[in-house]
Amino acid sequence: MVFGVYCRKSVLSDKGESVENQINICRSYILSRFGEDNVIIPYEDEGYSGKNTARPMFLKMREAVKSGGLDYVVCYRLDRLSRSVSDFSSFVETLNACKTGFICVKEEFDTSRPMGKAMMYIASVFSQLERETIGERVRDNMLMLARDGRWLGGRPPLGYDSVREPYRDGGGRIKTAAYLRQNGDIETVQKIYEYFFKYKSRKKTAEAANSIGLKTSGGRAFTSAAVRDIIANPVYCRADKDAEEYFKRSGKAICGELADSGLISYNKGSPDGIIIAVGRHKPLLSGAEWAKAQEILNACDSFAMRSLERGSALASGTIICSKCGGRMYAVKRSSGGFDYICKNKRNKAGCGMKNLNGIKADAEISKHIIPSGDEYTDRLAVRNSLEILWDGERLEIRKKSDFMQK
Repeated sequence: MVFGVYCRKSVLSDKGESVENQINICRSYILSRFGEDNVIIPYEDEGYSGKNTARPMFLKMREAVKSGGLDYVVCYRLDRLSRSVSDFSSFVETLNACKTGFICVKEEFDTSRPMGKAMMYIASVFSQLERETIGERVRDNMLMLARDGRWLGGRPPLGYDSVREPYRDGGGRIKTAAYLRQNGDIETVQKIYEYFFKYKSRKKTAEAANSIGLKTSGGRAFTSAAVRDIIANPVYCRADKDAEEYFKRSGKAICGELADSGLISYNKGSPDGIIIAVGRHKPLLSGAEWAKAQEILNACDSFAMRSLERGSALASGTIICSKCGGRMYAVKRSSGGFDYICKNKRNKAGCGMKNLNGIKADAEISKHIIPSGDEYTDRLAVRNSLEILWDGERLEIRKKSDFMQK
């Protein structure tokens, strides 16, 4: 028989129930119950959440089930497979339709037996309840911290430092919390907004900033994406009545009393749960000015959407050339395939960056997103979640630093 062993771990680490440990436990179970004359195929998703099934190896395993390639699917624990009742039920229906059995080692479920199948559905309900309870607890804690205007970590936005200050908690103990304080780079941010209001273009704003030597918080030249990150960040917006009206129109409420201080956005890793709160830092723009910048930005983004709808390259316009800071775009080869080529090289603007093999680059980049099966959605995910740099020899790919907030 052929067994598909599915293993998942949300965080990339060797601690706890590592994927290797999960595989070994499942392998031992199969050997003890079914003997040695079997084929075991591991499917490992490390670094993926169980809130949905958009995981590369899970999808591959499901296709193997549909094609009749697996007799059993085995996992260490039920929540490794899914924490969603609907997703789990859908997968079980696929297993049943393909006459593929399912075994969960930890909970000792076996769908070949009626009681095992019933208990498995009950356990999946509690697994989803656990996930939703944890999420609710995290959000409640974040709301509590948001009311105090704290900075919860990560790289501070350009123009601010994270400064720890003492405070006394409810029990009278002295603790410290991080808050934002302006630094000299706020002048760079001010120039970015000035250029943006003037040119009404992210690209021209970046070019103007680079022409006078302005740098991002990472010390790099400005790109359209870097300009967008600054313009869209409410940290520079005063928590006034105009800001409140803007967010109200967007379906969000400002947490805390309106004040002359700026705003902080929390929970940016979850678009449905973003929290806008009054901070304790000095802002740069009034609510009306910041809202106007958002109107211009939305118009720019609407135009930029066209590039997402054209071509089949995964990261055209997202990869940055480390030599000149220009964007690299997909260009078809006459012999077939395509390369990513720096725009300043194509425009004969003096950049001699080596071309990047497009097919190999897309294969590497695709490992850093959850594939959706839709080209447009995948290109959008790359643009919104990844920073990609090509130095002529290797790709540097990393998640954007605004997982919690920018």
